[in-house]
Amino acid sequence: MTPPRATLLDPFRAPFWAHHPLRVGTRRVLLGLVAVVLIVDSLLRATSTSETPLLRAIVGTGIIIVTALFAWRPPVATVALMGIACIAAVSGVAGDYVIGAALLLGVVAATCSAALTAVYAAVTLTWVIIEVVQPAGVLEPAGAVIVGVLGAVSLLIGVTIRQQHSRWRRLSARIEENEREIAEQLRHERELIADELHDIVAHEITIVALHAAVLERTDDTRTRLQSQTAIREAAVQALTDIRRVLGMVRGEESPSPERVPAPESLESTIGAVVKELDAAGIHTAVSLPDRLRLPNTSLLALIRVIRESSTNVLKHATGARHVRIALTVERGWAHLEFADDSPPAQTAGLPASGYGIVRLQERFRLFGGTFTAERAAEGWVVTASLPLSD
Repeated sequence: MTPPRATLLDPFRAPFWAHHPLRVGTRRVLLGLVAVVLIVDSLLRATSTSETPLLRAIVGTGIIIVTALFAWRPPVATVALMGIACIAAVSGVAGDYVIGAALLLGVVAATCSAALTAVYAAVTLTWVIIEVVQPAGVLEPAGAVIVGVLGAVSLLIGVTIRQQHSRWRRLSARIEENEREIAEQLRHERELIADELHDIVAHEITIVALHAAVLERTDDTRTRLQSQTAIREAAVQALTDIRRVLGMVRGEESPSPERVPAPESLESTIGAVVKELDAAGIHTAVSLPDRLRLPNTSLLALIRVIRESSTNVLKHATGARHVRIALTVERGWAHLEFADDSPPAQTAGLPASGYGIVRLQERFRLFGGTFTAERAAEGWVVTASLPLSD
C-alpha cells in the first residue's frame, strides 16, 4: 500500500497540543545548558554592582527555568513562555530577553504543532514590536531586525528538524508495514508448503504403507503385482511432489495458490482416487454434473477435500466396501459429499494427526463456505460447500 504524499498543509492538520518529545540525549543536553545558563545568570546578578529590579529578575529566571520544561512537556513550556512574554511586554521590563525568546522559536517549531508554533511566533513578534515602539523600550529598529533574523534562522532550523523527524516516522511506519507484510507472506507460504507436505505424506505414503502390508499378508501373484505397481507409482509421485516442494523452499517456484500444481481437472482427480480405492477393494460411485465449470480456487479446494477424504478412507476405514462421491452445483454454490460405509473402530493402524481436517475447515471458512466430517450411522460422511464467486 502506497502511503499518502506529504503536503505543506500536513503540519497544520495535527492537533493543536500535539508534540514530539525530545530524545533522551537531546533532553540531557538541554537540561545541561539550562543549568549552565541559570548558574551564569545567578553569578552575574550576584556580582553586579547595580540593583536588578525584582520583576526583571523574575522574568529572566522564569524564561530560563521554563525552557527546561521542553525536556518533558513542550506545549506547557511554550504556553508558559508566551505568558512570561506577555507579562514582560505589558510591564515594560526584560526587553533584552526577547532575543532568547526568538532563539527558542526553533525549539518550539521542532517539538510542538505548527499551529502552536505560529501562535508563539506571533506573541514573540508582538513583544518585539512593543519593545521598539514604546519610549522605554530597549530595542532599536536595527536591533529588532537582528532579533527577527535570529528568530527566522532558529525557526528554519526547528522546522527542518521537525520535517526530518516526521520523515523518519513515516519511514519507520513503512518499514514496519513491510515487515508485517513479509511476515504474513512467509506465514502463508509456510502453510501452503505444509499443505503440500501433508498431501504427500497422507496420500502417497499411505498408499505405500497399505500395499506394503498387503505384500506381507498375501502370496497371490496378481495381488502382489498390483501392490508392487501401486507402491512404485505412489513412490514416484511422492518423489515428484517432494522435489516440487523443495523448489518452493529454495525459491525456485512460487507457492501461491495460483501456481500450486494440481491435477488437470476434477475428473482426473476423481479418476485417480477411484483407481486407488479400487486397488484396495473399495467400489466407488461418482455423481458429477454434466457441464462442470468451476473457478480455480474452488476447484483446488474441492480437489483437496476429495484427496483428503480418500486418504482417510484408506487409513481409517479399512472395513469400507463402498464410497460415494457426489458433486452438485446450484444457485451459485458447489456442494460436495464424500461418504463411505465403514464400520466403526476399524482402522489400518496408521497414525492420524488431524491436520488435514483442520486445514480444510480453515480453508472453507476463509472462502465463506462450510466443511464438516462426522460419523453417520452407515459410515463417515464428509460434506463441503462453498460459493463460486466472491
